[in-house]
Amino acid sequence: MRRFSAILLLLLCCSPFVYGQKTRFGQVTEKPSQSDYTIKVHLSATQIRHYCKGFGDGVSCGEGLYAETILNGKKIELSGSSRIAKNNHTLIVPGDYPARLTKDIHNADSTTISQEYDLLLSDGTVWHCVTTGISE
Repeated sequence: MRRFSAILLLLLCCSPFVYGQKTRFGQVTEKPSQSDYTIKVHLSATQIRHYCKGFGDGVSCGEGLYAETILNGKKIELSGSSRIAKNNHTLIVPGDYPARLTKDIHNADSTTISQEYDLLLSDGTVWHCVTTGISE
């Protein structure tokens, strides 16, 4: 009888954790506000490229999304994960998007390489990307 009551008490204590709100990694819990994204980015082309990084046994490969953009009057290449929605490889449709700077790296040569941005897409999802190239 004691064993049964101990198990019943344990189940009653654990039940709130089973039915609680679950948030998956990368899942946005609330829609981002348009007013937080003050930078305008014109995206002219996107492509998915295969990449590998590491040496020897520690090599990892994957696909990344690369976008040619005009940001603050400069032609900049942004790269990030190609899995934006529902773990599918996704291309972003060219057009104008609001963005915000999330990590400002000050390089010695005053370039914008490795700065991180969040682009707010038209469906409300956010694409996290990094500056990987600059062209004229």
